[in-house]
Amino acid sequence: MKCKGSEEAALVLEDGTVFRGCYFGEPRVSIGEIVFTTTMNGYPESLTDPSYKGQILVMTHPMVGNYGVPSKNLIHKPSGLPLHYESDSIKVEGFVISRLTKPSHWSSVMSLDEWLKRESIPGLHFVDTRMIVKKIREEGVKMGAIVPADEIESALGKISNVPRYDEVDYISQVKPKVPIAHGEGETVALIDCGVKYGIVRELTERGLRVLRIPCGEKIEKFSDEIKGVILANGPGNPKIAAERYKVTEAARAAVEYGFPILSICLGHQLLNIAFGAQVYKMKYGHRGVNKPVKDTDSKCYIVSENHGYAIKPETVNRRMFKHWFFNPDDRTLEGVVNYEKKIFSVQFHPESSPGPHDTRWIFDMFAKAVKEVK
Repeated sequence: MKCKGSEEAALVLEDGTVFRGCYFGEPRVSIGEIVFTTTMNGYPESLTDPSYKGQILVMTHPMVGNYGVPSKNLIHKPSGLPLHYESDSIKVEGFVISRLTKPSHWSSVMSLDEWLKRESIPGLHFVDTRMIVKKIREEGVKMGAIVPADEIESALGKISNVPRYDEVDYISQVKPKVPIAHGEGETVALIDCGVKYGIVRELTERGLRVLRIPCGEKIEKFSDEIKGVILANGPGNPKIAAERYKVTEAARAAVEYGFPILSICLGHQLLNIAFGAQVYKMKYGHRGVNKPVKDTDSKCYIVSENHGYAIKPETVNRRMFKHWFFNPDDRTLEGVVNYEKKIFSVQFHPESSPGPHDTRWIFDMFAKAVKEVK
């Protein structure tokens, strides 16, 4: 393989499988858990999603980079946050695609290659991403490394010398250091273990003031000023968030105070763990913007998802929660609800960012419940 204007490189999996390609972005070694997304667009949102921290992302769409990188000066007014970003920087450890294209879009301020270079993130292209995905689907997610072609032989040693994804506290790398407020209106506390900006944008659009509390802080400190609680997304093993950051304690406290609660992704897992449910790691997870979920009335929605863990449906506390959503493909539990206590919990991302808007009404339900609090 001849890489015009870039170095030859490879993605090496922990079992020794090698996928050769060419560097783009920053030509350096990167190690992480290899996951894939079936998303066809929205790579700026995916790359900046804090839930991907610690992972090398493979994108299945054959051409990536068509619309370049949008300006951060395009601001969502109610929240003050950028419109097309999910955090302040790229969070993936590396990006693997089939073909890198040149951008052509009115809002583009740089190419995908330039953006990855600017943020020191390695990319790999001219790779058969279909074969990578087929292997992951058949065998499950694996640790891997993006390395220069002359370091392929030593790559397995590099992979074995780092902790596995499940063992690392990635929350400490993406949570805020101090509380941050956005918007105006009734105040809700968002337990921030690495929240996507899209969640904050949706909440502030509905007239709520979002107080992002660093993961690990006690909500009791803010109980006098808040009228609701959000348990949001974040990276890594949910057991670390439960044990090290005591988010399950915060969930139980929120229920005890009687606050309306909205739980999303990692937050959904932690809310259920707080009331006795068990979590398991999926074979390769759900990552994409074309995932189906069905509610208990058999209505189907297409949603955005990014999760590698799930709750065992049979372990849900049925005295506290009713099953709300399932994935019709593999019966993964996608949501629980307690209408009386105003608790809404989903495994998927109703804010999309990127993705369909089918379930944004969940934010409406939560906002309505908050505004009814006396």
